[in-house]
Amino acid sequence: MIMKIRITKRFCLITAFTLCGMTSASAQEMVDNIVTDSNVLDSKIESVSEEKPKRKLTKWGACIEGSIMGNSDMPSFGWGLQGCYRFNTNFNVGLGFRVLYWDGYSESWHDNGYLYTYEKETDDNGESSWRRQYDLTLSATYILPIIKRAGIALGGTVLLSPIPYEQFEVSRTPITFYDDSYHHHFSEATESKNKYVYDAFQPGLFAEAGLYYDINENGEKSRFTLMYGIGTFDMFMGSRHSKVFDQKLGDHLPSKKLCHSLTLRLTVF
Repeated sequence: MIMKIRITKRFCLITAFTLCGMTSASAQEMVDNIVTDSNVLDSKIESVSEEKPKRKLTKWGACIEGSIMGNSDMPSFGWGLQGCYRFNTNFNVGLGFRVLYWDGYSESWHDNGYLYTYEKETDDNGESSWRRQYDLTLSATYILPIIKRAGIALGGTVLLSPIPYEQFEVSRTPITFYDDSYHHHFSEATESKNKYVYDAFQPGLFAEAGLYYDINENGEKSRFTLMYGIGTFDMFMGSRHSKVFDQKLGDHLPSKKLCHSLTLRLTVF
């Protein structure tokens, strides 16, 4: 009987110690889990606090440009300013103005005993002089990234003259022919007519392609664009459809309307 009581006491002690150990292990595991969860939470809080806020895309900007434009008959150069709106990092449009400088032009021909001279923006001696012309511009540019900050740029530009009138002068002088050469009759007065004609706002349209380079990543602040363009721009649109002294000026003026352009733009957002 005494033996049975001792065995029972030992069994109870072993059972108690086992339960205590299991309880202690379970408690320790809970503490470890709490500590682990706390560390994870702290690390997430630190990562969120250290993360830099993303820069919001600036939609409005400005552009300054320099350009060479024209053909062999009427070369020109100029500069311009535009306000820009960016729909996303790849596409933007611009609206502004361009100042063009181009050389004056003169042309002579003879018909029915007269020497005719057409002059546009020339000095008193008939020599060419640089003309300044203001045009409104509307452009659009779409970029195709090739490397991180550079790639291909595609776009187009529209030009319109805000003043739809063109000025020129036509004069005629009587001449006499001798052996396929002619001589002026300076004793007789030279007739001149100074004309202002409607030129339909002298529109120009260019398709452009080139390269771009972002000074900042994704063009966040500024971008260089170099564009080659080809299109139509008629410096003689008003004169070409005019008739002076019964002479159709379009028969004697340059027929080339196809023009080329090279434009460098700096856009800042």
